[in-house]
Amino acid sequence: MIEFEPLSESRHHHFAKELLESAFPEEERPPFSSLEDRDERFHFLVATFDDEPLGILTYWVFEEFAFIEHFAIDKEFRNRGLGKATMLSFLSQYPDQVVLETEIPSTEQADHRLEFYTDLGFTRNPQEYWQPSYHKKDKLSLQMIVMSKYELDDGEFDEMRDILYREVYHYKAYKKN
Repeated sequence: MIEFEPLSESRHHHFAKELLESAFPEEERPPFSSLEDRDERFHFLVATFDDEPLGILTYWVFEEFAFIEHFAIDKEFRNRGLGKATMLSFLSQYPDQVVLETEIPSTEQADHRLEFYTDLGFTRNPQEYWQPSYHKKDKLSLQMIVMSKYELDDGEFDEMRDILYREVYHYKAYKKN
């Protein structure tokens, strides 16, 4: 059975740090040491299967939606349906809107991720989106796709982007119109 434990209560800190740093390039993740400084809306979970760590999931809870910031399954557990089971278990706790960012499909791995989230019922939103840099607070670094449980209209998308830019990325160059 898949279970989640908060990183703060987990004995798998080393696993979590290693997986975050190996699964995401430096420009797509904050420094691991900075995660403890985030506010109470941020959560870092270690997913376990039969008491063995299998993955990580970081997310934020906002009034309007939950935002999955990072999700990764250890290579040892991939292609066994455990990533899907882990995400479905998480999503069952959030019946309302859930959003996430994923790469533009330009590689086989990026294509696989897009297909993975689509198979889970996520919708690809058509609006253009750039992920701010985790390291340079005045720079947009990566063009991404925003996926959500329910398609966002332009107003909802703008509100979601504004919240992420302000609360998650602390993007200093962003000016709300």
